[in-house]
Amino acid sequence: MQKTFPWLGLLLLFACSPQDTPDALSLGETQESEEEMSEGGGAGINRVESIQARGKEYLLAYFKTLIENERIIAGQHCGNGPDDMSTYYNSYIDMLADGTGRHVGLMGADLGFFPSVNYPVQALIDHWNEGGLVTLSWHADNPFEDGYDVYWDTVDNRDKINLGALLKGAPPSPAQTSYRTELDHIAGALQKLRKAGVTVIWRPFHEMNGDFFWWGINAHNNQQTNQADFIALWKDLYRTLIIDYGLDNLIWTYSVIPYGDWNAEVTAFYPGDDMVDLVGMDYYGIAPDFPDYEALRSLGKIIVMSETGPMDQGCGNWNEMDLVRELQGKAAYFLQWHSWSGTGVAIKDNKNTIEMMNSETVITRDEL
Repeated sequence: MQKTFPWLGLLLLFACSPQDTPDALSLGETQESEEEMSEGGGAGINRVESIQARGKEYLLAYFKTLIENERIIAGQHCGNGPDDMSTYYNSYIDMLADGTGRHVGLMGADLGFFPSVNYPVQALIDHWNEGGLVTLSWHADNPFEDGYDVYWDTVDNRDKINLGALLKGAPPSPAQTSYRTELDHIAGALQKLRKAGVTVIWRPFHEMNGDFFWWGINAHNNQQTNQADFIALWKDLYRTLIIDYGLDNLIWTYSVIPYGDWNAEVTAFYPGDDMVDLVGMDYYGIAPDFPDYEALRSLGKIIVMSETGPMDQGCGNWNEMDLVRELQGKAAYFLQWHSWSGTGVAIKDNKNTIEMMNSETVITRDEL
């Protein structure tokens, strides 16, 4: 994996910024003209052309337009780890298309959950080259414990957690080595995507206002005291990926779980406007809903439903059109989670999928 010089990343950022914002509600005209320029269709688009068509600033303007016009991109998550992407794509996106005639516009995946140094990303590139959009989360390994596990009760283990020890300028430690080694591998995967021209909706350290990931709250009932430590960790990651690795292709997404008596308010860990592009809600429930929408709106950023799906008796019984009606005019996209044994969480495993995927309100891959 290769690092880039800081000035080169900034130069590419300005060189690749589009001059125009998207008109109407489609990226299709720009994409179509680029495909005509290459013999191989979408797969032949080079990096500069692809970034100009669907670069960061262009996509953010497009998302804003979607919300204003009460339209929304449908998205499907594809597995818990990097090795799942291709298999889950076939199981949940291609099979959904077989039944509805359309592919979701947004493909979601994860870098993390399981140890890896390779991180295959070809499924993401393929979806992008077919005209789709890509979002990635990162469930990083807990650097404060042996073995590989992302989950940890951060209230019970608060005395073992020192987020400041992970920062670039911190004194060397086993925790820092563990974290930054994985970060280096993750950056390598993101560089592959950048080289392929893929703009990534990037969602690290999500659901930090809960107590179940090692970067989460250190006290219940909105009494946490580690907001500054979390924000320092976010800023360190932001600067590392942009400056050290030249990753100007990331759309930074701050996403939370709904506020409840046991956790923290949704705005408590917000890193600041200069290091966040989107704000999102991760919501699961018996029926579609959008809790804390007004609180997220107060941050002044474009809003997305960064993770969602049915739970308990809602599994297999969600009305996908109810989801769209709940979110239109509020969120630019939704990303529905995949199913697992004994559950029906994915889009294809719930109700009114054909109507939803063919709704004039919903943006699918062929309409981007």
